[in-house]
Amino acid sequence: MYKKNRQNEQAPTSPDRGLLHVWHSAGHSRQLCPDRVLLSRPVLQVSLGEHHGLLLAQGGQVYSFGELLWRDLSVPVSAPVPEVSLLGKTVVRVAAGGFHCGALSEQGSVYMWGENTAGQCGQTEKVPEPCPVIVVDGEVVPPVVVRIVDLACGREHSLALSAQNELWAWGSGCQLGLVTNTFPVGKPQKVEHLAGRHVIQVACGAYHSLALVRRLPPQDYNTQHAPKKKERGQSPHYSVTEREELSAVEDSHYCPLGVELTEVMKGEVNKNTNRNKYTPCQDVCYLQGISSLTFDLLFHSNSGLSGSHSSSPVCLNEVRLCLEKEKPSLQGLKSSSLTNIHQKGKTATSRRSSLPGTPTHGSPRRRHPCACRPSSAGGAPAGAPEEAEDGLPFLETEIWSWGRGSEGQLGHGDQLARLQPLCIKSLTGEEVIKVAAGSHHSLALTAQCQVYSWGSNMCGQLGHVNSPVTVPQQAKLSDGLRVWDLSAGQSHTLLLADGDCVQPVLLYCGQQKEPVQTERLNQSESSSKRSPNRVERYTVMPTLLPFCIEVCRSKMGYVSSVCSGGQSCAVLADHNVMGFISAIHELASRERHLYCWCSSVRKILLTPLRKRESLCPVLGEQCSHLFFSLCESFVQLSTLIGQHATALTYFLHNVQGCDVTTLPLLTHTEYFIDTYKRCLQEHLNCTLLCKAETHHCAVQSVESNGFQSAASSTSCLMSYQSTPGFIKEIYVCDFVLQECLRLPRRRVVCESSNRSLTPQNAGRFSNHWFILFNDALVHTQFSTHHVYPLTCLWVKPVTENGSGLHALKITCPEESFTLVASTPQEKNKWLRSLNQTVDQILGGGGQGSSPAMTRTASYTFTADERFKDAQYTGSWLAGRVHGRGTMKWPDGRLYKGNFKNGLEDGYGDCVIPNKLLNKTDTYQGQWREGKIHGFGKYKYASGEVYEGCFCDGQRHGYGMLSSGKLARNSSSVFIGQWVHDKKTGYGVYDDITRGEKYMGMWLDDQRHGSAVVITQHSVYFEGTFRENKMSGPGLLMSDDDTVFHGEFTDDWTISGKGILTMPNGDSLDGQFSGEWSSGLKVVGTYTKPGIVEPPNKEKNGLRLGQYAVPADQRWICVFDECWSRLGCNAAGKGERTTAWENIAVTITTARRQSPDLSRSQTKVLECLEFIPQYEEPATAANYDNIRRYLTKACETPHHPLGWLVETLVTAYRMTYVGVGSNRRLLRQAVQEVLAYLTHFYGVIRFLFPGLPDDGSVLPDALTSPSKSRLLQFNPSYLHSTRFTPSDKLMVIQKSFEELTLEVKPLLHGDFLWCMDDLFPLFLYVVLRARIRNLGAEISLIEDMMDPNIQHGELGLMFTTLKACYIQIQRETNT
Repeated sequence: MYKKNRQNEQAPTSPDRGLLHVWHSAGHSRQLCPDRVLLSRPVLQVSLGEHHGLLLAQGGQVYSFGELLWRDLSVPVSAPVPEVSLLGKTVVRVAAGGFHCGALSEQGSVYMWGENTAGQCGQTEKVPEPCPVIVVDGEVVPPVVVRIVDLACGREHSLALSAQNELWAWGSGCQLGLVTNTFPVGKPQKVEHLAGRHVIQVACGAYHSLALVRRLPPQDYNTQHAPKKKERGQSPHYSVTEREELSAVEDSHYCPLGVELTEVMKGEVNKNTNRNKYTPCQDVCYLQGISSLTFDLLFHSNSGLSGSHSSSPVCLNEVRLCLEKEKPSLQGLKSSSLTNIHQKGKTATSRRSSLPGTPTHGSPRRRHPCACRPSSAGGAPAGAPEEAEDGLPFLETEIWSWGRGSEGQLGHGDQLARLQPLCIKSLTGEEVIKVAAGSHHSLALTAQCQVYSWGSNMCGQLGHVNSPVTVPQQAKLSDGLRVWDLSAGQSHTLLLADGDCVQPVLLYCGQQKEPVQTERLNQSESSSKRSPNRVERYTVMPTLLPFCIEVCRSKMGYVSSVCSGGQSCAVLADHNVMGFISAIHELASRERHLYCWCSSVRKILLTPLRKRESLCPVLGEQCSHLFFSLCESFVQLSTLIGQHATALTYFLHNVQGCDVTTLPLLTHTEYFIDTYKRCLQEHLNCTLLCKAETHHCAVQSVESNGFQSAASSTSCLMSYQSTPGFIKEIYVCDFVLQECLRLPRRRVVCESSNRSLTPQNAGRFSNHWFILFNDALVHTQFSTHHVYPLTCLWVKPVTENGSGLHALKITCPEESFTLVASTPQEKNKWLRSLNQTVDQILGGGGQGSSPAMTRTASYTFTADERFKDAQYTGSWLAGRVHGRGTMKWPDGRLYKGNFKNGLEDGYGDCVIPNKLLNKTDTYQGQWREGKIHGFGKYKYASGEVYEGCFCDGQRHGYGMLSSGKLARNSSSVFIGQWVHDKKTGYGVYDDITRGEKYMGMWLDDQRHGSAVVITQHSVYFEGTFRENKMSGPGLLMSDDDTVFHGEFTDDWTISGKGILTMPNGDSLDGQFSGEWSSGLKVVGTYTKPGIVEPPNKEKNGLRLGQYAVPADQRWICVFDECWSRLGCNAAGKGERTTAWENIAVTITTARRQSPDLSRSQTKVLECLEFIPQYEEPATAANYDNIRRYLTKACETPHHPLGWLVETLVTAYRMTYVGVGSNRRLLRQAVQEVLAYLTHFYGVIRFLFPGLPDDGSVLPDALTSPSKSRLLQFNPSYLHSTRFTPSDKLMVIQKSFEELTLEVKPLLHGDFLWCMDDLFPLFLYVVLRARIRNLGAEISLIEDMMDPNIQHGELGLMFTTLKACYIQIQRETNT
């Protein structure tokens, strides 16, 4: 139970409550992603203006965000700024207008700030900071300061609701509702036309205002004399419809524009009134509907206010233009009232059930206090004590509107402006509980969860396409949605409704087009815009927001209120902490659903029956009185349910600031119980009377309703069940059942008899019998039965939600159903028995505690489509296969591995029989959602072996496919990229049978693109392939260095122009045709170079590698797989924290699932499970830690980096070993290694962002100048990826030369180096250089070194470096 505590409000609480999410109102077409506003305190309220917003946090702190024009600031919504001036004020409510702000303190003080050009801030100058606005009531002596409890702001006006439920206004425009012609109104003034009325809520649009007012009780409309004579068949109680008809009066005396009538017009009205008025002698019933206020207006019209009521020039011009425009259509009307032009006849004469109060009657000057808490409001019983209903929400309400009406936003059926408040007759009696005002449209929410809208529909914000839009129309909602909160923005509407579960859903209607970013408009331009422009795309029916379906229930939590303003939307949500939030939401949703049902019964059933004149003669006097009493008690009970549902709705809107003990159900417990008792008593009386007159009522009911056939069918069924044949069938079924279920060790625990346990929604005449054995639960129905093993059975009690069902939910591997017990005791009995029996069979003590949701058991599937007839042994979770287990199919299929939510997920081994080859396919690797997905190894029955990546059961990504064996004719190996089970991208194909190796691009299992081909006869080709054939320009070299550069049309087939260059430099230039191995036909020119001129291959464009795939574009699939294992969508595109978490999870999983690891390997994996300090910048101090971690990671194939190194080594060997060890590939091999290092270092830099760029050094690794200059001859850059092996030999040579120059001045001029002198000095340099991976560097240089230089000067220097490495190894070992 959450309870408000003032002492703890100042301390930040858990962020599980008061979560604020804000987004731009782009409509349903976009995948919206709301932004979470992160504050240390829960948000209690949010209010949005045109381009700014206000937040009220716990502790009374106020924050602002958006375009703060009065301060020339733009604050992002993710980082709102606090209002420092309001610290310590304990603000309880905030309000955002078009371009100004307001705040309300706990003491009832008002603070305003923002734009003040129209006096909307209650000051005389610009108000950049919050300033107090004092509301003073000067009508009392002495004047007193009015305490304010609610605040609303428009574009140029502000409204405040006092604790006495009176309305105060200041600012400019007819939307103030004041009797004045001077603007701006700088000080708050009382709205006199609502004086004496109980105002519940106020809302401000751009230039119009709405007020939710309590409807005057029926006794205020009726006279003291009730009608003495009733017509036969008429209800003794007045219904809602009848009370409205009694209170209808003529409107010809009232000007709908709020302008006072002239003396001439007053006289005409008085003449008409005196001539046409009704007296009590003429019609008593009519006088019952006229209140004292009506008599005041009829007979004392000359005692009104003196002076003319005027407004701003803009409003008067608008009124004048509208009158002139509609004058022709109004000439034929008898009444001068313009409140509803579209209503005629009888409805036009009864438009208003209450008239605006006047200062002479309703003002507190003459009448104190106002009766705002009568004893029976909203249909409550008149006999209830007065304090019993105090605090319950009012359902008998009215909506009053005033201001500009150019878009029909006032709801009076026209587009005229109203200078003073006027009641919207069409919404009277609809039980409105909340109003909201957009820029140019209005909304109303009823207690029956219905939404009424009117005004501008340019963007579809009304949620319907009904006409006219100048009167309230009901919005179109999908079935099953019950709205309980709403808000209106500039051109959209946001609704909060109950959906198909406890968590509420968001509905949106209005503008869909994404707004265009424009320059900031000044206030004068914004305020001059009166109506919106029609947009190209919008919704005409409230639609579910897309993010609500996917994210709302998981991230947002339980939404408690919505807010709109300008073109933005916001919601406040709470996480379900300890089940409190979900419980309150579920209770409120059920209450609203129940009240909607009760309202439908009243509207569809009770009201038509009470209006039928023939009802009383048919029922008789006694039954009629009983029927009307029962209807009245039902109406009272449903009204109480509606008030309780409304109270729960209000509680959810302010769940952070309310105390749960203030709910009416807890504060008015006796009143609720008394109401339920009265309703049950009336029902009991009706039941007793019906039993006394059973024969008479039954005959009339059957004859009048045609139920005789149903009764005869029932009697036939009863007679059939009593026959011996039926009994014999039951006994036969029981005998067969006994034979099937009889086992030596099986014992009965309990069984259902007398329909004590039945399935939910079972048929009336169905026969169900449940028997609980010590090992199974059996369900029999007539001659069929089903056995549910207890080892795979889960039982959970269903929470009672007011439906009166005592239910248990049974979950089995292939079926879930709900059982309903007859009594709570029966439910507890079955729940205890099932839990004890399941616990015992699972090896527990059977003490009645709930068995574990996770268990290990065996089960044979019978109906599941994927696992039909399969036997599973392993882990379960709540009725689903979950965890590690083994699944065996009758056809020989076998899966052993991990499951998740009933599907194969994780690492697993699978065996699939191949009936055609009479062998099996085997797979070892990763699965996801029942499909092969991830890295694995698949051995086909045909002998092929694929090791690589899969996606949704297809080879996708990096992979290596080995086909056949070396002894067979189809032996080949492909390593490269796969896309949807086909070779696509870069790959190397080694055709062992033909002795060819293809290194290039593929497309749909065909060679297509740039490539290099090497044969076992040392023939080298590079060029372009199309549809698996050599096509286009290419370069071909034989083993004797003969080169052909020209056009190819097929494999090794030349056709077209080309140049053939001999090893001695001779060349043929012309047209060639023929196959390279069988001979060429040439038509061209033979050229022999000069004796002195050396051959120049570059001159003829014979540069190797020009047609090959660039080195940086090879093996992209390998690095993509590594990035994928780190949790990145692309290279470097991901969260670094997520990458390290994935590494830790991968290492932990590998350690747990690999039992054959050695002790040293286990220790290495345990070290790699810890995430290092990767955010720190790399220095000489922590460089060794990074180096040691990377060394272990690269040596471990379970680590993503180790897998990457191992895969790259495999790819390199497959490319350049065997047939690929051609000397012409040396340059490409070096470039490929350089590309490896570049990509690999990019991965390392992503994991350790503090490392320097490629080729750079650590910032603090420079050596002090005071040390020996020998340290400058540091060959540590031998490991750099910018140098080839030949370049590294040059580095070694340069190091020797620099060393000689340094030492030479200290020796004689004819001194010559020898190995004894050179080795110790060079060993010292190598030791201080600390060359990384020195052994690998030496091996690389040795493998790539030209044999011609091995015995020269460079060879001697390299031998010296090699000797230094051997010496270092020996000293390290000793």
